[in-house]
Amino acid sequence: PGEGETPAHKSLPPVWLGDKEGPGERPRHTGVRAQSSARAGFSPSRQEPSVLLPALGLQSPPGMMLAALLIILSCTGLHTFRTPNPEAAPEARNVSLLSLAPDTFDDAYVGCSELMEEKAAPLLEEEMARHPQLRESWGTAQKAWERRRPGLSLPPGFQAQHGIAIMVYTNSSNTLYRELNQAVRTLGDSQESYMTRFPFKALHFYLTRGLQLLQSSGGCSRGPGETVFRGVSSLRFAPKGLGDSVRFGQFASSSKDEAVARQFGTATFFSLRTCFGAPIEALSVFPDEREVLILPHEVFFVTNFSQHGAQNLVTLSSGNQLCSYFNCAYLGEKKRLGCEPVPPQGQASSLFKGAFPLLVASWGFQLLGAGL
Repeated sequence: PGEGETPAHKSLPPVWLGDKEGPGERPRHTGVRAQSSARAGFSPSRQEPSVLLPALGLQSPPGMMLAALLIILSCTGLHTFRTPNPEAAPEARNVSLLSLAPDTFDDAYVGCSELMEEKAAPLLEEEMARHPQLRESWGTAQKAWERRRPGLSLPPGFQAQHGIAIMVYTNSSNTLYRELNQAVRTLGDSQESYMTRFPFKALHFYLTRGLQLLQSSGGCSRGPGETVFRGVSSLRFAPKGLGDSVRFGQFASSSKDEAVARQFGTATFFSLRTCFGAPIEALSVFPDEREVLILPHEVFFVTNFSQHGAQNLVTLSSGNQLCSYFNCAYLGEKKRLGCEPVPPQGQASSLFKGAFPLLVASWGFQLLGAGL
């Protein structure tokens, strides 16, 4: 659930920072899976304007109080946010701004998951034939799944392929998870790019659908969410302002255990509350890491940011919302102009129609309001 050492970043764009820090390879740790940069990256290639997202899922009093608190902090100057000063130190210039990651392939398969289940099986065979490491990893994970399945309690609709996909992703003995996240981060510029260049269409579907089914609580409308942590070893993230709306823009690992997360790095350290993160420790190759895997399309807002020496400390709180630019792309749907709301578990709902409207807060930073 964080970032490992990244000795070589030549094959990936330097703007990718994050879980498994975007680019790079994680080192081997004894007893703890060191994660490379491919899992936690963001896609800051486009800078979003300041936005105010409607709180479709934040109608509770705590959400209203949090939004009001952000206003108070901005007026009184009592928050610790400060924009990184590029003149302060050479390393401060190597900072990527967090954003809604508009170039991410973030398909949530709303309304087409059953049809995709039919198409994914033969598609997986085709992709394994073209990618030997995928075939090997899938076969290894399938054997592990068959051993572990009898002791698991799984939600309705959760199939073997979903569990195998999660096991493939958590296996750090190869770089497949890194290749998947690199594709997620970089091949979301268009539906055509996804169709012609994305090499893991079936794996992406099975992994996304499995996480949707495991996170069956309906988000924070039924509870406070989960507090988790994420460490990045060598890449520096920073928000543009307090209240910024951001997404990880890839499959992002985190841990319920702060000490575990810190073992993966502290160049950037995230403390966050997730409403839709899926607990996968029962399926993970490394269950002791107490991993919670966050989907690319969960929307967070920045509640705090500070710098302590060479460390960037970022605090995020989920807005109890999911949004995506893609939906059912494999079936021909084009990329949408805006990041449109996604209902929990990818089920269609009349409450989630239309894109998030972009409203500029008059006080100069973004707020994820709650009826404000």
